[in-house]
Amino acid sequence: MMDIDRELKRLNEDLLKSGHLTQDVIKKTSSVLIRFDAQKIQEIIDNNKKIEALCIDSEKHLSNIIQQHQPEGDVLTFLSSGINVNIELKQIANLSAGIAESLSSFNADISDRYKATVSQFTIFFQNIVWDSVISFLKQDAELAKKTVKTSLALKKICSRMQNDLITANKTAESTAKEGTILLFIIQNVKDIAEHAVNIAKI
Repeated sequence: MMDIDRELKRLNEDLLKSGHLTQDVIKKTSSVLIRFDAQKIQEIIDNNKKIEALCIDSEKHLSNIIQQHQPEGDVLTFLSSGINVNIELKQIANLSAGIAESLSSFNADISDRYKATVSQFTIFFQNIVWDSVISFLKQDAELAKKTVKTSLALKKICSRMQNDLITANKTAESTAKEGTILLFIIQNVKDIAEHAVNIAKI
């Protein structure tokens, strides 16, 4: 017979652990966007592997629980939703690792003329993932609403930055390599915001 309280406690602990690691990755990513740091970049890449392993293990465990015990109602909904949160966190970690790897290949600070703009979205970027996980675990509708609002604001900033960069590239105000890398980074940040929205809406 399934011990519901034990399984819900494990899900809570697993998501807090994955969420904390993912938030640490996001903070380090925000930091290296402003100042190149090879050690932090490697930590982001390494932590991505840990997050992926944690999420896969949690997904398998939750799937087995559902298959073996066939829970119903709110318990089934929460366990199934936990699988979806793990999938979203895994995607966020992969996108952060992609940013880190692209910065590693660039091997330099982003140009000063872009740092002010990058600083704008790092402020929004810092807490959206953690807030989305907490809003799910606590079923906090107000925090979920705040997370969605912040994530949408971040996506707007990213869209504006993409348009500005495309214009700058056309007028040769940016090096081709830096422009390409920045466009990739901004798209990844935009996608991370979308995954945070997905978690907040679960």
